[in-house]
Amino acid sequence: MPTAQKEAIVKEYGGKLSDAKSLLLADFTGMDVATATALRANLRKGGVEYRVLKNTLLRLACSQSGMEALSPYLEGPTAIAYSVDDEVAPARLLVEFAKLHERPVLKAGVIGERLYTKEELIRLAGLPPRDVLLAQVIGTIVAPLSSFLGAVDALLSSPATLADALERKQGS
Repeated sequence: MPTAQKEAIVKEYGGKLSDAKSLLLADFTGMDVATATALRANLRKGGVEYRVLKNTLLRLACSQSGMEALSPYLEGPTAIAYSVDDEVAPARLLVEFAKLHERPVLKAGVIGERLYTKEELIRLAGLPPRDVLLAQVIGTIVAPLSSFLGAVDALLSSPATLADALERKQGS
């Protein structure tokens, strides 16, 4: 491949990786074409981009985008999966796919500015989606407030209930 094409690839992916909220590296060794095609389709549905690049070009693109921490993991066959929308989607989709097909194998990833190991990415992929986590947090905040309001309502309504009971008793 001519040098101009390589420079264009590095520049293109350096920009794409700079915009990415998360970037994961995976070893795709042993995947047949049908499995790789199924993986690409699955990731595309989830808004995740998947690409195989030469490690030297990927190393240059990572350094250009500030993700130099991934350089030690750029050994052997390496694919990248990244998302500009969801931080956890690449990890979740790759881990779910790997459970069914035993491939690809995660190497490492960067989410935000932090480097995550394979084990950390697998744990992260097991978390519920962002909307569910937000609903749980809101539920945790609202539950004590609703209990408190119920207690206040009971205190405020008890004098009225007592007055009503006394009135009925005196009326009989």
